[in-house]
Amino acid sequence: MNRFRHLISAALCIILLVLPLSVDAADSSKLPQDIKVGIRFQDTAAPLVLLYSQSGLELGFYTGNQFNAIDSFIENDDIIVRKDSYFMNMNGSFIEYSFEEQRDGSNANIQGPIHIQVGGNFNTRQDAQTFLNSLSGKIANLYIVYENGWKVWQGLYTTTANAQNGIEILKNQVPQTDFSIIQQNSGRIQVLTKAGKVLSMYNPGSTEFHFRPVPDKGVADIVRLDGKTFRGSIIIKRLSGSDLTVINNLGLEEYLYGVVPREVSGSWPIEAQKAQAVAARNYTVNRINVHGQYGFDLCAGTHCQVYGGYSIEHPTSTKAVNDTKGKLITFNGKPIEAYYHSNSGGRTEDSENIWTNPIAYIRGIEDPFSIGAPNDSWTYTMSKKQVQDILVAAGLDVGGLLDMRVTEYSRNGRAIKLEINGTSGKKILEKDKIRAIFGYNNIKSTYFTINAGGGETYILADLSLPPQKVNIKNSYLMTGEGLKESSTLQTPYIFDGSEYKTAQSGISDDIMITGKGWGHGLGMSQYGAKKMAEEGYTYEQILTYYYTGVKVE
Repeated sequence: MNRFRHLISAALCIILLVLPLSVDAADSSKLPQDIKVGIRFQDTAAPLVLLYSQSGLELGFYTGNQFNAIDSFIENDDIIVRKDSYFMNMNGSFIEYSFEEQRDGSNANIQGPIHIQVGGNFNTRQDAQTFLNSLSGKIANLYIVYENGWKVWQGLYTTTANAQNGIEILKNQVPQTDFSIIQQNSGRIQVLTKAGKVLSMYNPGSTEFHFRPVPDKGVADIVRLDGKTFRGSIIIKRLSGSDLTVINNLGLEEYLYGVVPREVSGSWPIEAQKAQAVAARNYTVNRINVHGQYGFDLCAGTHCQVYGGYSIEHPTSTKAVNDTKGKLITFNGKPIEAYYHSNSGGRTEDSENIWTNPIAYIRGIEDPFSIGAPNDSWTYTMSKKQVQDILVAAGLDVGGLLDMRVTEYSRNGRAIKLEINGTSGKKILEKDKIRAIFGYNNIKSTYFTINAGGGETYILADLSLPPQKVNIKNSYLMTGEGLKESSTLQTPYIFDGSEYKTAQSGISDDIMITGKGWGHGLGMSQYGAKKMAEEGYTYEQILTYYYTGVKVE
């Protein structure tokens, strides 16, 4: 799948029934001002990340709209933000180290999560800084920590014994000072230079700490995260049992700057991009807090909307967002679930024929604007063994494959039921589950017919009608010698419009699926919108064409 994303993913399809927010579309002030986007979480959470901003970074938290900085990092290179754990320096790069397995406490290249607290607790950062300055030249590698107040710590020890030895040395250097050992904490986060010198540590607890560019009118407020750039700020936190969860916090419209050119090409006509911008805004409004358990609203992947950050912004896409600022697609005054897909193949679909519930504004329509676009037609061939293996992997074993046929089509021509018969039984796959089982990139849509080399035959006589089932058994077929009953023919042939093919009995070793379009077929066709824009339609006309009975306001 290319960068212009052809379909909403399977996981997105499953959450169709999430109710939209109660937003007055005519009052843009009620739209969310900021969006939190999950960049790394769960399986993509990382033990460390690299951050940089040209003007430097400051760390702090928000009280309303007021940012309260607790630290700043003016570095000429990336800073390392990592969990409180064991890391090994490998040729200038730090990797997490399994200390419990290898326990190489004497290796100077290993940094650990055990620290020494020097002195007591402080009420303010300034007090902690003053105390640290008083020890300058006496104790090396001191740093300020925010964890239930302000503290001064020292070291990255790998064992408690090593830390205790460190305390004995420090007592000789500053004998009138208190020392205590600090053990590893699963919520603690370290901030270091790229060379591995500790700059600061913090434990956010329930507070959200943001890394944001130091305000500088001469420099764009852009943060670089692991080589990719983003607007707004970066929130880094530890969730239970996870590495670092990384969140991009930014304005709604700025978020859309990084969504639209990932959904459609920035080179497309601006009216098509405006339509995409409004649909994406609708999607965002209706999905606020869908990932609330992780501390953000939407993820950056196909489960939500693909978001590429500042790195992929395009001037035309940005203009499309700005020109439609605050606009939503509404039905009966509420923002709709603005589903969209790559290409309808010539006709869109009713919502209940893909998922479950009928939605009044998601109705199938003729879509000639999608004809001629990429993937308006496609074929996919599977062997009997491939089908059997896929079914077994999905827990749908039917034994040896005997027959595979569509037994019900929607009024728009998409498969509703796929019946699979085998030596051990029968399974019926319905609607979108067909694609989920066989693969969304393989079965690009449910707008297809099957040629299994036997069984029932379907004829598509009219593009406006669903395929019609025919049975050639005991029928009369035209031969070179005139009409003959099919059962008397040794090898009957069928003319498919371009060539004659053998009409076999029973299923062959290969099953060919011939289909149209890419995606679920609900709502707006992105390539259809492109064609409409090329023909002079406005974004409002595009949206009201694909979504039934809606307004753009």
